[in-house]
Amino acid sequence: MRTIAIGLLLVILASILIEPLVEISLVMKDKIALGTSLSNAARSAKDRSLQYEAMRGLDAKVDPERFKDYFSEAFGAAMNASLDSRSGDTLRFRSNNGKWNDIVVTLDIAENEDPSTERTVTKVEVSAESDYRFKTKYLRAASGAGTTSPFRMKMDRELLLSVKN
Repeated sequence: MRTIAIGLLLVILASILIEPLVEISLVMKDKIALGTSLSNAARSAKDRSLQYEAMRGLDAKVDPERFKDYFSEAFGAAMNASLDSRSGDTLRFRSNNGKWNDIVVTLDIAENEDPSTERTVTKVEVSAESDYRFKTKYLRAASGAGTTSPFRMKMDRELLLSVKN
């Protein structure tokens, strides 16, 4: 009887110790997925939204509206999310399968002239933020009770666009 009690105690203690480790691995997996989707969508939008006429003069000028359209299409497909709202440089995505909380993406597009080449280069800063949706039972219950502050995932990417001869 004593060995059964010790075995049961060990199982309970192991689950208490392993549960946070599982959640940490799931957080890292979701951060990697968010970062990869952000990078791929930005790269896809960059390739498709450069203005062809400016490229002939070796200037990297981006049409901001086309960049936002292509970015939202690629990011939504990668994250299985749909564009919920769009105001200015802020895009809000809602998950189609309930895996993610709302994802807010902020785009900052700035054109500058490179002093060494005297050509236009475009700098695009992309930032995504979302509250993490806990996967394990204990942390879901704790976040539902309001005893913990939400864990925010934030990813930033920066693209520097230039055209080389």
